[in-house]
This record gives sequence, structure tokens and C-alpha cells, in this order.
Amino acid sequence: MKMTMKPTENLSRDTEAVADSLSAMMKREFTSYSCYDGYLNPSDPTMVTADDRKKLVDWCYGVVDHCQLSRETVASAMEMVDRFLSMPSNSADAARVCNEALRDQSKFQLLTIAALYSSIKVNERVALSSELFSEICLRSYTAEEIEAMERTLLNGLSWRCNAPTAHQVGLSILSLILPYVDIPEVTWGFLMDETKYLTELAVQDYYFSTQRMSTTALAAVFNVVNDTSTKVRRQTIGAFLRVIMECFDFDDSEQINAARRRLNFLAKPDTQEDEMMDDEISLESLEESVETIKASNSSSSHPKRGHEGHFWHEKDELGHEQVVSPSSSLRDISSEKQDSSLHFC
Repeated sequence: MKMTMKPTENLSRDTEAVADSLSAMMKREFTSYSCYDGYLNPSDPTMVTADDRKKLVDWCYGVVDHCQLSRETVASAMEMVDRFLSMPSNSADAARVCNEALRDQSKFQLLTIAALYSSIKVNERVALSSELFSEICLRSYTAEEIEAMERTLLNGLSWRCNAPTAHQVGLSILSLILPYVDIPEVTWGFLMDETKYLTELAVQDYYFSTQRMSTTALAAVFNVVNDTSTKVRRQTIGAFLRVIMECFDFDDSEQINAARRRLNFLAKPDTQEDEMMDDEISLESLEESVETIKASNSSSSHPKRGHEGHFWHEKDELGHEQVVSPSSSLRDISSEKQDSSLHFC
């Protein structure tokens, strides 16, 4: 009989190791994988658009879903595309391709395909050949064109192609909370699934290409806790999140709240803007809880494990339904070809 894995088995209980890993990932946001200004200009009619980019992300999701690969591979691919197009070019070839991709939808699409092709090789246990990728693209591009674009992309990025994803950062944040609270496995599963869902939505949105991955991740976790929890749970877990914000070099509260509002808009597009953050976990109103937690942990810079280290105990089951992550099949993408200004392969 096959045993079902508990959701928390995907989280680490070694808080010291998680803290070190999170610090390292956030350090890379300021060094190897710096966040640059946006590369699209909505007032320039000759440029590709954020909607073009979103359609290509949807297509990439369709490919990895069809091949039963991880959607994080798409996040890694788009991070490479965004960084390549926004950073100063390190060669004449990279500068030429960057300029062409920003004004030629076909080149922008080829760049994205090459990034996905490369990301699969880096992040997955299996690799798809360039010839197979050409078949997936219905021969819109040859295997040689995909390989040539991949070389230009990697050279332009100085072969830095393993940036942390928002989902990875989000799991680290949840791992740091894990020893503090004792809540049902179904609750942890819901928190993890919803965080994954929101970080996948963020990949589609050009706005988040200009934000740090840690900002996207923290905003997603805050929103999930706010949307799925009781008032007591919001206050308790929210207080831990506020402590984590102060212990690590996250963006300020204003930046995190802006990201939270944007994620809310993506997840609930029919919600009025003035209602989006109603009943939110305020990032400024938790000082009393923060001071209480700090005092209880004054002897250690990391959360202590064990029942004594839990500040809250709950055994009630969560009565919320699971939300299924969005997916787009290759057939769905193909059916939209005629309605899209961007040529899909």
C-alpha cells in the first residue's frame, strides 16, 4: 500500500539551515541575479507588450504541463528572459538580439523558447532535444535556430541561469514558520498549494519581473494566510512573518503591500481595488506580537524546535476547499492562435 506523503515533508525542519539558505538566496538578488528596471515601454507602439509576454508564459506552462515537468521550470526560463532583456548587454551579439527581441514578436518568441529549452536542461531530470523542441513549435523555428539563440542568451547572462524562484523562497519562509505553530497537515497543504498558485500567477505578470523574488514570495505567503485563515491564525502566523521580515533583508512594508495588491488583482480580477486589502494582515500593526515573540526567543537568533517552542496550538480541521492551479493545454493555446497578435508556434 502506497503511503501518502504529508505536506510538511516538503518543508525543512532544520531552521538554521533554512535561514542560511534564505540569506544566501536573498544575497544573490543583489549580486548575480540583480533585479533591473523594466524593459518594456507601453508608450512605444513598436515594442512587444506585457500581453505578448503573458501569452508566451501561458504557452510555456502548456508545454511543461503536457510533458509533465515542473512549472518552476517556466519561472526560471522567464527570469532568464527578463534579466537578459533588462540588463546591460555584455556583447554586440547580445545587444543586437535584445534590440530585435523587444521589437520583433517572432524574435521575442524564439528567445523565450530558447530560455525554456535551456531551463529544462538545467532544472529537470530529463532533457528535450532541440529537434523535439522544433517539433513542439510546429517547425516555426529550426533546431539550429533554437540552439543559436540559447548560446546568445547564456553568453548574455554570463551563464548565470540558476536564479532562486519565488516558490523556493516561499517554501523557505513557510519552513521557518513550521516549528512555531502546530496546525493540521491539511492546513499546511493548503498554505503550500496556494503559495505555489500565487507565485505561478506572478510569473505571468510583467510587473513582477521588476520585483525581487523574495518580495513576490513574501507577498504570496501573506495573502494566503490572510485569505484562508481565522483571525487568530492570521494574527499568529502574521506576527511570525513580520519577525522574519525584520530578520532578513526583505523590501519595506510599502513594497510588500504593493506586491500583495497586485497578486490580489491577478487572483481576483473582479474585486474592486478598494476591497482588495480589506481585512488584510497589516504589516505595521503587529508590533506588540512581534515584541512578544522576540522576548520569547531572545536566547536564539533562530526558532527553537519542540513543543515548548510553539506559541500556538490548534487541532481543528480546516474546512476550506482546495483551489486548483490554472493550467493551459497545448490545445487551448493552439485554439487562441487566430485571436492573438503574437504568433504562437
